[in-house]
Amino acid sequence: MKFFGGSRHSKHTAGHIHEAAEHHASPAYVPTETRWPEPDAPASPLDETRPVPVDEVNVPVEDIPDVDLSGQDDPPERREERGFPTWGKILIVVVSVLLILTLMLFIWVWTHRRPPEKTPGLNTVDTSDTSDGMDTSDDTSPGGQDTTPPTEDTTPPTEDTATPTTGRRDNVYTFLVLGKDKVGSNTDAIMVAMLDTENYTLNVASIPRDTYTNTPYKNKRINTLYGSGGADGLMDNMANFIGYRPDGYAIVDLDAFMKLIDAIGGVDYYVPRNIDYDDPYQDLHIHFKKGMTHMTGQKAMEYVRFRKGYADADIGRIDAQHEFLMTAAKQILANKDDVPLTTLIDIVVNDVKTSLDLGQCTWLAGELLKMDVENIQFLTMPGNYNDYYNGRNYVTVDIDGWLEMLNTYLNPFYQEITTANVDLAGRNESGKMIATSGKLR
Repeated sequence: MKFFGGSRHSKHTAGHIHEAAEHHASPAYVPTETRWPEPDAPASPLDETRPVPVDEVNVPVEDIPDVDLSGQDDPPERREERGFPTWGKILIVVVSVLLILTLMLFIWVWTHRRPPEKTPGLNTVDTSDTSDGMDTSDDTSPGGQDTTPPTEDTTPPTEDTATPTTGRRDNVYTFLVLGKDKVGSNTDAIMVAMLDTENYTLNVASIPRDTYTNTPYKNKRINTLYGSGGADGLMDNMANFIGYRPDGYAIVDLDAFMKLIDAIGGVDYYVPRNIDYDDPYQDLHIHFKKGMTHMTGQKAMEYVRFRKGYADADIGRIDAQHEFLMTAAKQILANKDDVPLTTLIDIVVNDVKTSLDLGQCTWLAGELLKMDVENIQFLTMPGNYNDYYNGRNYVTVDIDGWLEMLNTYLNPFYQEITTANVDLAGRNESGKMIATSGKLR
């Protein structure tokens, strides 16, 4: 202890200090009772260290505040455990930010959802050049080749003052849906769909992949349009085939198809027959037993691709695809509250090549979920499914039957689709190959 400058080596004790004080005291010094400085008098440094006698403390016991001393002696690590861990705080911040971003995205999508842009009018086919450029290749069918277009029905429609005679029908939208093959760019599933959001009906017509199209491309099969001309060439040629340009298109490859099926939890489907098929070239192995089967994305992909075992080949596959899609639609609409809508839209936007944006896909998905399965029907283009032309097998369209189907189920306009709006190649009543434009390409 150090007093008044004494070093830590000093051997003075309290007794030494007292003796020194007596030795140097003044002769007049008389010990008196201890007196403390008046309140206003400056206190000695020693006074600050004097313990206050207990009897001088006049604070009532009840006025002494309670002091919680618990935990004062706890080790630092225990006090840290009682606080929230740092990683937990970071996790809360990250989750909060993600929730906010998700909410903002949902609000943006909801406020920007809208129907697709409508095609303004029917297609017009150029028939000005019909004098040359005729297809002179051999036609092995009876009757040879005839390029005279069928007579167009010019009878004016019956007047109805309550219904417009021209223009686009309200609340009706059309789409082209293509299933892309695993090998190459062929689209072996081709469907034209029309959705009526007033009556909530959906009509879907499949076009066989080997259908002959009157296009300038070397390969005339309809499943090669996308590979030959890309999305724009596809839409232009489809306008010639159906009489108008669809409002939108979606090209679904096999991976996207499997993801969509898995996203809805698979499909419970009754397989009508045993199927055993292997194609090493496409790494395609299809094996099913007759009976109820839970179709995962992989199994569904295998089933809808199978065609070799059907007597009518591609037409049998189209029928099987229609049955599967109808079963999937029933399952989705029966459990519409459990449909992972955001997941499906995400797959369409990221894994499907489509002309529709996020807002349009969201609107379309919401409208489809409002439907009843009884109002969905699948159709197949009428035609000669075993035709032969220019040395190759084709499906040739039944022109009159196809125009009737278009006008009955797939026409979004008030006026009828006629041969003036399409460029179709098919057989006339004499069995000769003709083109509605007057020119076989």
